[in-house]
Amino acid sequence: MPKSERSNVGKTLLLLREIRIHPAFLLIPLSFTLLAAAFEGMGMGLLIPILNGFLNKSFAFATDIPILGKLLQMLPSTLLANDRLVFMTFLGGFIGVYTLKNFLRFLANATMGYFSERCLHHLRKALFAKYLSFGKLFFDTTNVGHHSTLLLQFSQNALYPLTAVDGFAGALLSLIVYLIVLIGISWKLTLVALPLFVVLHLAIKFMITRIKHLSRSIAAQGSALGKKSIEILSTISLVKSYQTEKKEQENYRRISNQKASLDFRVRLLLGMLLPMQEIITLLVVSVIIVGSFYVFGREQIASAPSLLVYFYIIINASSKFGTVSGFRGVIANASGPMDAVLEIFDKEGKYFVRGGDTVFPGLQHSIDFKNLTFSYFDDRQVLQGVSFDIQKGKMTAIVGPTGGGKSTLISLLMRYYDCPPGTLFIDSTDIREFTLESYLGRVALVSQETLLLHDTLRYNITYGLHDVSEDRLQEALKRARLQDFIGKLPQGLDTLIGDRGVRLSGGEKQRVSIARALLKNAEILILDEATSSLDSKTEALIQEAIDDAVSGRTSIVIAHRLSTIKHADKIIVVDEGRIVEQGMLQELLEKEGAFFALWEQQRF
Repeated sequence: MPKSERSNVGKTLLLLREIRIHPAFLLIPLSFTLLAAAFEGMGMGLLIPILNGFLNKSFAFATDIPILGKLLQMLPSTLLANDRLVFMTFLGGFIGVYTLKNFLRFLANATMGYFSERCLHHLRKALFAKYLSFGKLFFDTTNVGHHSTLLLQFSQNALYPLTAVDGFAGALLSLIVYLIVLIGISWKLTLVALPLFVVLHLAIKFMITRIKHLSRSIAAQGSALGKKSIEILSTISLVKSYQTEKKEQENYRRISNQKASLDFRVRLLLGMLLPMQEIITLLVVSVIIVGSFYVFGREQIASAPSLLVYFYIIINASSKFGTVSGFRGVIANASGPMDAVLEIFDKEGKYFVRGGDTVFPGLQHSIDFKNLTFSYFDDRQVLQGVSFDIQKGKMTAIVGPTGGGKSTLISLLMRYYDCPPGTLFIDSTDIREFTLESYLGRVALVSQETLLLHDTLRYNITYGLHDVSEDRLQEALKRARLQDFIGKLPQGLDTLIGDRGVRLSGGEKQRVSIARALLKNAEILILDEATSSLDSKTEALIQEAIDDAVSGRTSIVIAHRLSTIKHADKIIVVDEGRIVEQGMLQELLEKEGAFFALWEQQRF
């Protein structure tokens, strides 16, 4: 059954199954809730003889009470002969029962609180693990602000029904106990009182429908608010340079105001539930009591103490009924966030890149692209019939105009995206058959977009690597020409580099990325415009390190500056998703074709 067609309760159970928590764990708090409701009923039962004896100034009837009378007969006769002692016994029992009821209620709340917090913890973990398993194309087509809101806010909102289920169960069980007590007092009056709950149910049902529709709108606005926050804060330089602070502030204010308005409307509807049910209860109970006196006569209904207890129970029952009906409001309010959370657990549209079962033994001969056609979406092909090979231990350069498909070839080699079967081979084995762990462990990438975390230099350089010795680290720093730079820092390698490495220059970021790749010591080295962010002096230093790094390795280089690939063993020219030329530098220059045109453009 599609998720959109499932009931809200069904969605909650599905969510528990997704995070591998069995609903049976709910039996612990629900057991305490059941016992608390039972003791509450016992307290209500004790209240009638207490009031009856107090008003009549005699407890002689006590031993004639069914069940309770037999328990009293077990007490000493001297105690039963003294009305004050009998009254104290009843009162002590009443206090004891309600004390035990509240203790059980506390245990129910505590165990339910622990259960719900663990559920939230497991849900966040499961969601984060799901995100990490999705293909890069999923993140290319969605907004990180929405995912941030979903992880931090929607995950909690989706579990609201769980946090409220204890109160719902307690109220439902109390209603059952109340009904038994009410029937025991007067079944005639109870028959007349039942329409009260029908009126309450219809009133609450109307409001629940409104809340459910608003919940989805609130979820959409919450997502939009998260998107706008992340989008603007991550592009603050653009905002500053074009002086759009006021415009973006107004956009944010508008979205926030829309969400606040929706939140207020839901809060207003939820806030109306209790006053509305109390007013309806007072009016209907008054009509029931007065009408019953005329229809049945007071003597035919119950004694005065019983009527007091009856009226008290009716008031309490209406509140409990409101809690039971209001639980639907809690579920309705959580329906929007719950749908968004369950969407993440749905496998459709997540563009998974699965590894195979074969352990990659290392490159023996060559990497072969065979008639590779690839598109991110159905509307446009990025690569069309691409065929070429990359020989082991050789340097292969890929050049061409911007948007020609060069980075896509690298992304397929890095397994960011899944290529069609039978189009990309390593030593005659489809790349899809290798486990991701064994394959990517032998591949290193230095990208034009240096990805850094808000942590220390040491953490960023050794990210994803294990058991890195200080000697190996220092060697990588030396080869990446980072030692002098780090030596000038007051905290050296333990210096925090800021969000996305904001405290580093472009050249320093690039050298950190190169040091990371050198430290990985992978046999296949991919350099995607590795020197594009460097000045001429720094480029010369890094080029020396790169030349040293690629020596004896299989290297694939995407080059914007063609002067950096003079020593390439093979040059592949890509334009509009096709291979238009391939060969060595001198060979391509002599052809005076596409590569020659690019070469001549850069000369000037």
